[in-house]
Amino acid sequence: SIGYRRIDCAPVYMNEDAVGDGIHAALQTKQVQRNDLFVVSKLASPFHKPEHVQLALQKTLQDLRVDYLDLYLIHWPAAFDYVDISNEMNHR
Repeated sequence: SIGYRRIDCAPVYMNEDAVGDGIHAALQTKQVQRNDLFVVSKLASPFHKPEHVQLALQKTLQDLRVDYLDLYLIHWPAAFDYVDISNEMNHR
């Protein structure tokens, strides 16, 4: 009944918005407090350049519906071509 407290996410799993809905529901119903959770996500390879990291992080925070991550990792050590996600912001 305690449920999972360590939540491991990544944009490439394509479920951060659904996971965010679950986190939000648990927080709203007071099943858990934010500081009870350890939320992890990862920086996807198209966003390794310094000028792309902030937007990628903001998108992850928006999708997960949290104000901060407890751990933010680089998903793969190889960078891919940049993908513009700015038009996906604030569509919730």
